[in-house]
Amino acid sequence: MDTQSLAKLPFNLKIIQTDKDGVPKLAVPFIAMFNPEQFAITETVNWQEDPPPGKDGKDLTFLKIQPREFTLEFTLDGTGVNTNGVKVPVTAQVVLFRKATTTIEPETHRSPYLLVQYGTFICNCILKSSTVTYTMFDMFGLPIRAKISASFIESTNSKLNSIMSMLSSPDLTHYVGVKDRDILPLLTYRVYKDQHYYLQVAKVNKLKNFRSLTPGTMLIFPPLAKK
Repeated sequence: MDTQSLAKLPFNLKIIQTDKDGVPKLAVPFIAMFNPEQFAITETVNWQEDPPPGKDGKDLTFLKIQPREFTLEFTLDGTGVNTNGVKVPVTAQVVLFRKATTTIEPETHRSPYLLVQYGTFICNCILKSSTVTYTMFDMFGLPIRAKISASFIESTNSKLNSIMSMLSSPDLTHYVGVKDRDILPLLTYRVYKDQHYYLQVAKVNKLKNFRSLTPGTMLIFPPLAKK
């Protein structure tokens, strides 16, 4: 590889295997010879359509945000154009990509957890799909250039999921730590956007005096029953 390309290599697209908590493993990463030609991120918000009786239009109820999906497209080259004439077979590069992304692990019996890093974009994820398109061949019919289009789904570990689930939605159970000068109606409003449920919250938490909360106490705010 020429000096200029070698200097840029640490900034190239990297796909690294990790454990389920997102910690990189001692495995050979896949480092792209060329950076992505296209990079697309998709974010999907799920809504439930619930039109009010006797009214036109639709009242959308927020359900959840799906994990991000992103697609990368990059080139594999076996002509030596970017490696000072040293030809790295395209088939070997495809094997390295598949080994990093789709090899079934004997311990977990599943494809590996991944960390994809390109520039300032860093994401723990799993591979959803990949397509290899061979675009150039030598006189013997062997591929010497190809394009990979790979789609990934963002993945967060169980500990982080527990934290993320405590978003301010009335359809989720919340655990709120009491701070000095907190009052129950205000905490209730923060969770449900309606302070009038504070008596029910006091009952759930078996509070004898909801007007005087003890700092450090953990209160439970259960999900609201759907009408």
